[in-house]
Amino acid sequence: MEEEIRCNVCKEFYREPVLLPCGHAVCRVCAEKLQVHIHDNEGSGSSNDYQEADKASVSSETDSGVVCGSRPNSYAGTPAVPAYSSAAFSITCPSCRKLVYLDDNGADGLPPFRVMRTIVERFGGVTGAPPAEEACQMCEGERRAAVVRCEQCSVRYCAACRDAWHPTRGPLAQHELRALGTTCADHGFPPVQYCVTCLIPICQRCLTERHSIHETQPLATAARTHKTELSQSLQHLSEQAKSMTDHIQKVKASGEKINESCEELEKQIDNACAELTCAIERRRDELIRAARSTKSQAIANMRSLTSHAAQKLREATALLHFSIEALKEPDQAAFLQVGNILSIRAQETAANLCTSLEPPPSPPALNLDIEPVLRTVKSMNFVECTPVENSMKLSAPGAPEMAVEACAARGCSCTLAWKPPPAPSAVRGYVLELDDGLGGPFREVYCGRETVCTIDGLHYASLYSARVKAFNGAGEGPYSEIIGLQTSPVAWFTWDARCSSGGGGGGVSLSADGARAAAAGWQPRVVLADQPLARGLHYWTLRLDAYDGDADPAFGIARADVARDKMLGRHRIHRTARRLLPRGVAEPRRGRDAAAGPAPARAAPLAARRRVSRRHV
Repeated sequence: MEEEIRCNVCKEFYREPVLLPCGHAVCRVCAEKLQVHIHDNEGSGSSNDYQEADKASVSSETDSGVVCGSRPNSYAGTPAVPAYSSAAFSITCPSCRKLVYLDDNGADGLPPFRVMRTIVERFGGVTGAPPAEEACQMCEGERRAAVVRCEQCSVRYCAACRDAWHPTRGPLAQHELRALGTTCADHGFPPVQYCVTCLIPICQRCLTERHSIHETQPLATAARTHKTELSQSLQHLSEQAKSMTDHIQKVKASGEKINESCEELEKQIDNACAELTCAIERRRDELIRAARSTKSQAIANMRSLTSHAAQKLREATALLHFSIEALKEPDQAAFLQVGNILSIRAQETAANLCTSLEPPPSPPALNLDIEPVLRTVKSMNFVECTPVENSMKLSAPGAPEMAVEACAARGCSCTLAWKPPPAPSAVRGYVLELDDGLGGPFREVYCGRETVCTIDGLHYASLYSARVKAFNGAGEGPYSEIIGLQTSPVAWFTWDARCSSGGGGGGVSLSADGARAAAAGWQPRVVLADQPLARGLHYWTLRLDAYDGDADPAFGIARADVARDKMLGRHRIHRTARRLLPRGVAEPRRGRDAAAGPAPARAAPLAARRRVSRRHV
């Protein structure tokens, strides 16, 4: 808690602490040193400096939400609209670096931080002189804090001076002695209500004047509500602090594993280097140094992480203890001055503890493989293993999820996509499997790190089933759900310009859409389509728009490597007709072409023109 009761400027225990609008404390003397006259900065600032201030506040008596009163014993609240035009001084908070604007009173108008002063006196052992506006006016020498004020004499008395100089008897018995504490800055009366709109305690006169239409609560009710909120925030902060303590223990425990791992690595290096020649001995020393450097770096990282976590824990613990002591504050108005602020700080600190939990450093995942080193000494180096996870133990990844919306089948190809398992960092790659389209066994068609794969050369009118699994150094994970993809029911194709050619003085010209082909001359012409066929029955229709040659066009199935610049085929006699079929072309049957048996390297619909006898045209 010591960090909470020390000033961030002078690094000493707070003396005459005052409360800034941002909720942080500073010594009054330090605040006077930090304040800067705004007119002194006009040459270096711009007209937009006020707008750039983050939640800047102005202390002004004309502000409906009083931030910093210009009178003694005033209390602070959060303004609804800052009045920048009345600002005369500014202070940059040494804790949060926020810019605070003050009125003509400057730091002297900042309200005293009573809760902080009480806690410092209780735990810091520092009993400083009270502010002039709170000191006894009758003490000789060192002044003590006043406890009462006579309304008729307008004099403040400590307990000793009250008994000595203002007894409640004789002519002084009619005087009114009012206990000192938080009072209204405007009327000097103790607060009795809490304005929910302005977030400040108010007296009875304020309730009938400036705050008559505002939402108010009894002072005790408001204090109880704020204490409840702060208690809940502190409970959450306490739980996060406990988690941070456990985290620090895990980080410290990882240091032992780092030492064990590095010691094992050194032994492995020694055993390997013992089998090598004198040339390898020099390399051995380098590896030893590298291993120890890795150890030092890992330990340094562990210490840095421990130090950072410990600092966060100290800050949280200090705020926790300080807030607990603030809950003990008997002055409800004084507590309301800081209760809401402490609650917000506790919530923010708890959130920071959640986000700052980093996994403990892992031992160096290094191994030495001596087989390649025996062949190439100069290439000897460490083999880096997959980083360990989850309490130093690596497990196989979970099942990927098929991205159904991204999967599609078109023609004789299909595209499959999937999503990584919940821990994608633990995945080294994926294995995609596909069946044969007839319900047969699955076969591996892809292995790699990508999550999208396109497969070509499938059969038409077939329903394929696909599944995928992930793997890493620990093994293979479970399969995903099986997804089915239906290829196109029929083969549709266009002429492939890459497969068209011709000899002599001209070739084959294709239309832009690949649906029309034209040729001139007497040389053989061959045009292949762009889709392969492997099995099944396939039908198509070809139309001759114009023809003035003396050779028959021929159509059929051909391999992709068929010769396209030579005379193709041979004559076969079928009863009384002679029919021309190119070499490597399947014979048409009943108006359709059938491709059966093992799938060729590439078989495609083919059109050819060949010289034949006119009597057979």
